[in-house]
Amino acid sequence: MNEAVQERSVPEVGTWRDDWPVAVAAAGAAALVWVGATVAGVDVAVRSGSGTREVGLVSVIVTALVVAVAAAGLLRVLERRTTGGRRVWTGIALAVWAVSLAGPASARTLSAGLTLAALHLVVGAVVIVGLRRRHADRVA
Repeated sequence: MNEAVQERSVPEVGTWRDDWPVAVAAAGAAALVWVGATVAGVDVAVRSGSGTREVGLVSVIVTALVVAVAAAGLLRVLERRTTGGRRVWTGIALAVWAVSLAGPASARTLSAGLTLAALHLVVGAVVIVGLRRRHADRVA
């Protein structure tokens, strides 16, 4: 008797080096938005307790990098553990992105709020579109 042996293939999810361009692009896009706003005279500040806190370029870049790395990590876990991991991740990422837009409500001025909203929109778009494209060739 000849029995066919079926091998179960584990989807390839690549390495962290595959996702660094998305993180760099998100940080770069955020930096461009912040620089453009400050050149235009926007004081990017948020209310913090009874005072205000300036949102600086370093915090914008670091936050974008952290968001991209966290998103890539979650995507990798979901790709390994679930079928349709990229689809599930996209739903989670879109929900987090939508909730993050509440953050700019703490801006000190309308122009600062619009700048913060633009930062959230740009980073979210770059991360979601970028990671989906980088992982498109993998089993979804």
